Amino acid sequence: MIQTKGFLHITIGVTDLDRATTFYRDILGCQLVRRNPIMSFMKTGEDFFVLTQTGMHVPPNPDGPPAVGNTLFHHAMLIEPEQFDDVLAYLDERRIAYKDCTAMGHTTFPGRRHVYIKDPDGNSIELATEVVPEAV
Repeated sequence: MIQTKGFLHITIGVTDLDRATTFYRDILGCQLVRRNPIMSFMKTGEDFFVLTQTGMHVPPNPDGPPAVGNTLFHHAMLIEPEQFDDVLAYLDERRIAYKDCTAMGHTTFPGRRHVYIKDPDGNSIELATEVVPEAV
């Protein structure tokens, strides 16, 4: 058996590399590490991801009811628990639509608060606090 030990990076498909890079850098606070004509190598915390302009990107989730339909395929990014309310205010100020799953009663991980937003290409991004260990 192969024993993997983590991800080097994940890839997120986009249609407009400039627009996507700006969103992930300026809205989500990710760091642009380097770029080539079709990829932006990004960093969040100690983890890496790549925005790739594929030329054939299709948003992975259909528009639909707020339950599972349009968040099933997503990328989850961690935020500090004490920042959660500030994150909601930040999204409101910028008129970025979100689904506050905590407010909707989603309790898969007790003690976790999380919201879903979409990037400019329709990719679903979860902004989540870490699970509080004593609540698991």
